[in-house]
Amino acid sequence: MEGFKQYQGKKVFISLKNHRVYTGVVKEILDQGNGLVFISIIDKFGNLVTFTTGELISIQEEKE
Repeated sequence: MEGFKQYQGKKVFISLKNHRVYTGVVKEILDQGNGLVFISIIDKFGNLVTFTTGELISIQEEKE
Protein backbone atom coordinates (compact mmCIF):
# COMPACT_ATOMS: atom_id res chain seq x y z
CA MET A 1 0.00 0.00 0.00
CA GLU A 2 2.72 2.49 0.94
CA GLY A 3 4.18 2.12 -2.53
CA PHE A 4 0.98 3.48 -4.05
CA LYS A 5 0.90 6.56 -1.78
CA GLN A 6 3.85 7.97 -3.73
CA TYR A 7 1.50 8.58 -6.68
CA GLN A 8 -0.95 10.77 -4.71
CA GLY A 9 -1.46 14.05 -6.62
CA LYS A 10 0.77 13.01 -9.51
CA LYS A 11 0.04 12.56 -13.20
CA VAL A 12 0.20 8.85 -14.06
CA PHE A 13 -0.20 6.39 -16.91
CA ILE A 14 -2.13 3.28 -15.88
CA SER A 15 -2.69 -0.03 -17.65
CA LEU A 16 -5.39 -2.41 -16.35
CA LYS A 17 -5.99 -6.13 -16.80
CA ASN A 18 -9.20 -5.38 -18.74
CA HIS A 19 -6.95 -3.78 -21.42
CA ARG A 20 -8.01 -0.22 -20.58
CA VAL A 21 -5.39 2.47 -20.22
CA TYR A 22 -5.74 5.79 -18.43
CA THR A 23 -3.78 8.99 -18.08
CA GLY A 24 -4.71 11.31 -15.27
CA VAL A 25 -4.01 12.72 -11.84
CA VAL A 26 -4.33 10.51 -8.76
CA LYS A 27 -6.92 12.09 -6.44
CA GLU A 28 -7.29 9.45 -3.74
CA ILE A 29 -5.79 6.19 -2.54
CA LEU A 30 -8.11 4.40 -0.12
CA ASP A 31 -6.91 1.40 1.87
CA GLN A 32 -9.86 -0.62 3.17
CA GLY A 33 -7.56 -2.39 5.64
CA ASN A 34 -8.32 -5.88 4.36
CA GLY A 35 -5.89 -5.91 1.44
CA LEU A 36 -8.33 -4.03 -0.79
CA VAL A 37 -6.88 -0.72 -2.03
CA PHE A 38 -8.80 1.66 -4.30
CA ILE A 39 -7.16 4.27 -6.52
CA SER A 40 -9.23 7.17 -7.87
CA ILE A 41 -7.98 9.39 -10.67
CA ILE A 42 -9.31 12.28 -12.71
CA ASP A 43 -8.61 11.15 -16.27
CA LYS A 44 -7.56 13.33 -19.20
CA PHE A 45 -11.24 13.93 -20.03
CA GLY A 46 -12.06 15.15 -16.52
CA ASN A 47 -13.85 11.94 -15.51
CA LEU A 48 -13.48 10.28 -12.13
CA VAL A 49 -12.20 6.71 -12.55
CA THR A 50 -11.81 4.29 -9.63
CA PHE A 51 -10.30 0.80 -9.65
CA THR A 52 -8.56 -1.57 -7.27
CA THR A 53 -4.84 -2.21 -7.21
CA GLY A 54 -5.61 -5.85 -8.06
CA GLU A 55 -6.72 -4.67 -11.52
CA LEU A 56 -3.37 -3.00 -12.26
CA ILE A 57 -0.90 -4.26 -14.80
CA SER A 58 1.26 -1.15 -14.43
CA ILE A 59 1.28 2.36 -13.05
CA GLN A 60 3.97 4.92 -13.81
CA GLU A 61 4.41 8.59 -13.16
CA GLU A 62 4.32 10.77 -16.26
CA LYS A 63 7.02 13.43 -16.43
CA GLU A 64 5.99 16.65 -18.07
